[in-house]
Amino acid sequence: MQQLKILFYLLGDRSMASSRVRGFWMAEALERLCVECSVVYGQNRISLLHCLARMPGHDVVYFQKNCSKWHVRLMEIANAVGKKTFYDLDDAPSRINSPVTLRNARKMMTRASAVVAGSQALLDYSREYQPNSFFLPTSIKLENYVPIEKVEFRGPVCLGWIGNGAHYGNDLVEILSDPLKIIGSQQRVRFIIVGACGNKQLYEAFSDIPGIETVFVDQICWSDPLAVQNHLAEFDIGLYPVLDNEFNRHKCGLKALEYMAMQIPVIISPVGANKDIVAEGIDGYHANDTKEWVDALEKLITDPNQRKKFGQAGRRKIKKQYSISESARKLAGIIEALNEAKSSEKKMSKN
Repeated sequence: MQQLKILFYLLGDRSMASSRVRGFWMAEALERLCVECSVVYGQNRISLLHCLARMPGHDVVYFQKNCSKWHVRLMEIANAVGKKTFYDLDDAPSRINSPVTLRNARKMMTRASAVVAGSQALLDYSREYQPNSFFLPTSIKLENYVPIEKVEFRGPVCLGWIGNGAHYGNDLVEILSDPLKIIGSQQRVRFIIVGACGNKQLYEAFSDIPGIETVFVDQICWSDPLAVQNHLAEFDIGLYPVLDNEFNRHKCGLKALEYMAMQIPVIISPVGANKDIVAEGIDGYHANDTKEWVDALEKLITDPNQRKKFGQAGRRKIKKQYSISESARKLAGIIEALNEAKSSEKKMSKN
């Protein structure tokens, strides 16, 4: 069988979480399965021309989050010259972009050979436009997340959050402010916000809570796996608060996956993919309101054995269900099945 060749056309470089996780990592994992992969990234004309120039040497063109009118045209060209085209979806365009971009995204989904969606909500959304839609969860490159054994006595328990503070300021402030004030009135706790992005709202809300020592890390080198791992290693408990809105109901739960890969117990708002990723009372806690956040925090802060139990269960789940190697196998299988279906159609048409 001829070696499969895939051209990934990504929205951004490795500093962009979705492109790093669903693009670069996926291409690397497929390479280990003897699938030849090339990567082009960017949103300018040069990247479009690079993709067009490299298209002839590939069987599949895989579009990750690109949805301008030029990307629609590029997909149409790829289809016209007999390439399989995929559209990767890990955010619902209807919630964050302009009407023009939304129309383009729908065109991309409609024209693609298949859509791969990072959450069940996104899968339901994409199936309105493309029947060949498949669930492909956002997954973890395990070698970038090496758990570090916790020392029994190391001062105050450390709560942690990692992400883009410019986008999630409201979620953190509205959900965590009151629970942390209650926790801080009972015991000393450390709280690290990695990716605060200089967000004034975060600094004002969390700088002066009695009993809470808050550390703000505005930026890190997101493309450096050691930088991400080293910051996560400081966390004893990973926090993932999100408001229950349309935006968050379509998210793919990367923060929870990263915590669990690092063997960190998690407390999540059970919204969207979060409630599917984290099993209540098995590898983390679900918290819907202030009381539930306080109860969950108290349990994990005061019980290191429970933290260890949840952490180990979470790491096992990532290995089994959310590793990038398993997702790469699934994607390769989807492509193979589509190729076989196309071959069968050709044979039937000849007969």
